This record gives sequence, C-alpha cells and structure tokens, in this order.
Amino acid sequence: MNDFQERLQELLVENNMSRLQLSKQLNISSTTINGYFNNNYYPKIEIAIAMSKFFNCSLDFLFGLSDIKNSVQLNDNLFFVNFNKLIKSSGTSIAQTMKNLKMSEYNYYRWRDGLLPKTVNLIDLAKYFEVSVDYLLGNTLTKNNSQ
Repeated sequence: MNDFQERLQELLVENNMSRLQLSKQLNISSTTINGYFNNNYYPKIEIAIAMSKFFNCSLDFLFGLSDIKNSVQLNDNLFFVNFNKLIKSSGTSIAQTMKNLKMSEYNYYRWRDGLLPKTVNLIDLAKYFEVSVDYLLGNTLTKNNSQ
C-alpha cells in the first residue's frame, strides 16, 4: 500500500465506514474507490479535495506527507499565485523549473488558465519546493507541513 491508500483506509476505519459508503458520500462509483486501493493510483485533485473536506483533514495528511491531521479551508484559486511565488523565490525561470520537474511547460499555462494540477503533480511540486500541498493550494500560510 502507498501512503495515500494507508491513510484512506485509516480514515475509513476511524469513521467506521466502508468503501461503498464513502463512494455514496462523495457521489463517485465504488469502482473508483476500489481502484485507489487495487490499482495504486491517486484520485483526481477534485476528489481528493472532497475527501479532505469530508474527513476534515489536510491534503498533506491524506497523501501521507504529514502526520498533522488539521482541518483546512480549501482555496484553489491561490494555487497559481503560490506556484509563481515559489518559482520566483527559487531564482529560476518557468522553463527551467518545469524542466527540473520533468513536466511540460504546457502544464504551466493550463494552471495559469485555472486548471488545478493532477494530484501526483501537486505532490511532486510540494516535494520539489519543499512546501506542503496545502500551502500550494492556498489552505495555509505556513509553507511546510511540520507546523
């Protein structure tokens, strides 16, 4: 199991819920929920946000990036602002940053136009810039997930 699978299972047990019950609560198919466990992939960020809200935990906790479970108020329109601040503070160009991340520059322009990154990309961005996923999404002013 990856960290996300372990945390999701932990949250299900803690809330005395089945996978089927969670799928009904989030209005997604039980096949999708089972896929997170059986196929070792992350949910779309919109579904991860819904899980975070439902379980009243941070995305960093849900993805296994932090042991701090604190609740957050998500603000996805701050992602691109925070991402640009991090690029600027790193002293590299957008092109170089995207190359370092092994991501297409096309992603940058999609994010600029309001789309959120894929979950796996968000996790990679957080690790690269050494910040929390919640910081990237504008959920906290604290850059790291240890506070």
